[in-house]
Amino acid sequence: MEVAMEYVARVPAETLHAFTRDVFVRAGISPQHAADGADVLLWASRRGVDTHGVRNLKLIYLRMLEAGLINPRAHFFVEHETPVSARVNGDGGLGLAAASWAMRLAMGKAEQSGMAFVTMRNSFHLGAAGFYPAMALERDMIGLCLTGHFNGQGSEIGVLPTFGSRPMFSTNPIAVAFPTQNEAPWVLDMATSIAPYNRVVLHRENGLPVPPQWGLTAAGEPTPDAQLMKKMWPLGSDRAHGGHKGYGLSMMVATMCAVLSGGWDDGHDEDPAAFDGFKQTGDSHFFGAIRIDAFRPVDGFKRGMDAMIQALHAAPKEEGQERIYVAGEIEHETEQKRLQEGIPLTAVTVADLKELSEKFGVGLDI
Repeated sequence: MEVAMEYVARVPAETLHAFTRDVFVRAGISPQHAADGADVLLWASRRGVDTHGVRNLKLIYLRMLEAGLINPRAHFFVEHETPVSARVNGDGGLGLAAASWAMRLAMGKAEQSGMAFVTMRNSFHLGAAGFYPAMALERDMIGLCLTGHFNGQGSEIGVLPTFGSRPMFSTNPIAVAFPTQNEAPWVLDMATSIAPYNRVVLHRENGLPVPPQWGLTAAGEPTPDAQLMKKMWPLGSDRAHGGHKGYGLSMMVATMCAVLSGGWDDGHDEDPAAFDGFKQTGDSHFFGAIRIDAFRPVDGFKRGMDAMIQALHAAPKEEGQERIYVAGEIEHETEQKRLQEGIPLTAVTVADLKELSEKFGVGLDI
């Protein structure tokens, strides 16, 4: 069982949103891209997905910007398209904004054609994958997002293939959202590893142990020490427990994102990190939007979702359990609470945000 995080402060969500947006702008990101980035990070923080929320503002995005790994003046563009598809380029920009742009493109095409799919290369970390399919809910669409990375030579940190001893994948998430009528929207956002590596890092920076079932040390031994965990198990862990299924899902994500977009491409023969000339540059993503009324009336679909959720709520419970949850329900309830009480922050995140406040001259009262 995970040890609970210790929070030292709470800040209103709208205050953190404005701060995050303004820091992005001061760091050189355009106002529109900065607003998109703040939307994604605060969506995660509101819903209790702290691994992908405002704690990453400095840890991932500002660090990458300062290292020159993110293009602050990126121009996202279409490389190829049809009425129902597009292959697009993130121009090495802020992944949070690039992904928002691509999902809007998918929804716009779906409005005209009933459904549409967009694959993107040359991007970076897009934050909480669930944000993007959730964008489709307001348009009565089903939303889909995949994001992933494949390293043909392997890496020190990442997800193992079944029977492998060297990580080859990132945690390659899958996210899907279905609209409902009265119940909380159904939003699935899952890594294809047992746990996202970001959660290991969150435990590490707060001095907490991790469940040893999540992964292994560099030497291949199970460990509760977040400092030592490097190799993550695919969903299911080893072959005997169905890990080959998580491994298969991880490769599916890498294919839909990187191979389909051209993010995993050849032309790298002189690069020792390439495998037979192939290498993935940056992160690659896949987005989908499906109009429900292309299949049936929206009202009937939503009522059907509500009835399915209610049937699960009414099902017999495991001994000692009071509720059966569906995907997105805990996060929805957390969001309602945090909108009232504020976003809780750990001491490490508070220190990071105060440092950014001073560095960029953006006020933040904590």
